[in-house]
Amino acid sequence: MNRFSRRRNLDQLKALNAVYVDLDWHMTDEWRGQSRDEVEAAILRHVCASDLPAPSVVLQSGRGSALIWLINEMPPQVLPRWQSTMRALGDVFARFGVDRSSQEAARIFRLPGSINEKSGRRVRVSGGSAARHHFDALSDEIFQAAGLPTRAQLQVLRAEKRAKRRPTAPARAMPFGLPPAARFRQIRDDLEAIRMSHGGRLPEGLRNTWLHIFATSLTHDPRETELARKIDEMAQVATPDLPPQEVAAIIRSAEKQAARAPSTTPLKDGRYHYSGATLAERLGISGEDARALGLRQIVPAQERKRRKAEAERKRRERNGAQTRAEYLAENNASRLEIWKEYGLSRTTYYKRKKDGTLPPRLVAQGPDRSVPGTGGTIGQDRSWNFPAARKAPSPAPAPPTLPPPENSERENLDLNGDFPLSFPTKGNADAETLQDL
Repeated sequence: MNRFSRRRNLDQLKALNAVYVDLDWHMTDEWRGQSRDEVEAAILRHVCASDLPAPSVVLQSGRGSALIWLINEMPPQVLPRWQSTMRALGDVFARFGVDRSSQEAARIFRLPGSINEKSGRRVRVSGGSAARHHFDALSDEIFQAAGLPTRAQLQVLRAEKRAKRRPTAPARAMPFGLPPAARFRQIRDDLEAIRMSHGGRLPEGLRNTWLHIFATSLTHDPRETELARKIDEMAQVATPDLPPQEVAAIIRSAEKQAARAPSTTPLKDGRYHYSGATLAERLGISGEDARALGLRQIVPAQERKRRKAEAERKRRERNGAQTRAEYLAENNASRLEIWKEYGLSRTTYYKRKKDGTLPPRLVAQGPDRSVPGTGGTIGQDRSWNFPAARKAPSPAPAPPTLPPPENSERENLDLNGDFPLSFPTKGNADAETLQDL
């Protein structure tokens, strides 16, 4: 698909000629069992719905399909942009079973007219416009179809970020993380854990990918001297049903990579450098799988973010940092509206708190709803107006105090009505008074 000088290695890349996507729709639940013509019609409808130009070539590869957009020849310096475009193109056609491993610059497709030895079908061209496209324009259309910013929009966003960015310390001379040899030894341990989770033998669909990653991990270990023998022995144990020609191809590729001089820069190294998220995607590893198997490198991006956040939280705890709950418990003035206890507004409270001139808190004296002549109630107790005080039931009123009973005029007169009697008719009388009567 692209032009190389001698071998199909990135350091031998001379020109980029196409962008493409390999669709293994026969392996998806949505399209499995449907005819090739029906699926191809659905793919072309999806191309139109995504506002993409018609593919230059539509290739039926024997089992799946390949869409190829020819572009004007581009130099190797645009490889990072080309790779970003390929990832976005894969996202656009994800529902049709995109083969992510085919999105590399060294990928080749079967020639039309040849026979696919896996399916026994003949490879043929079923359509296409045969047109070549300008790479910049086609790349922008692909990014828009994937819901991503175009190149011009991305440059504007980056300029805005640079304008807001604070000056930082000089970058480190060495990259972060483990060196490649130590990192790929951990990847090899993760591969072994994945193999044992499948009962020791990889199922169909993971065999070639798993063995390729295993071979790649060996190429990064300078101590490995018997590369072919170890790959072949592992293939007999982990992928015994893999065809011998595919095992031989993996061994040849690994030997070519191992013969190169090692480097800490992936593009100068010549070997395959995969991120943990890419390996997890190709092997179908979820965050739950990574936690259950105790994987250290083959981890999805979301699980890696979770682990990083957890490690940061523990680091802060070790350094004595407060938790969010503790911070809110000490800094809850806004939630409790504490400025009302000082008879101040919110702005005045924080200003005087900063200056250290807060007045003493007001003493609760019960509700005082009177309005002074100056207007307002500044300086008075407002605790009655708190939400908690409004909800509290008011105390029951005390019963009224009645005056002591008095004798009526009729009770203080004798029978003839001439003079009042001198003894009380109600109440308690002593014994001497009763004897006089």
